[in-house]
Amino acid sequence: MNLKKQQKYTFRHYRMVDGEKVEFDPRQDKELAERCLLALGFIATGKECELVDKK
Repeated sequence: MNLKKQQKYTFRHYRMVDGEKVEFDPRQDKELAERCLLALGFIATGKECELVDKK
């Protein structure tokens, strides 16, 4: 039997701040999460979406 060796991947996220790459955790960045939600809403519906606060 040929079993393939399992590979592990590590992904890092960077953003440019004052011309330098700075690593950040996308799960802790609220602004990034909101933009991702808006992008997914646009992909799903084909219309511009807007985030609203729950009451």
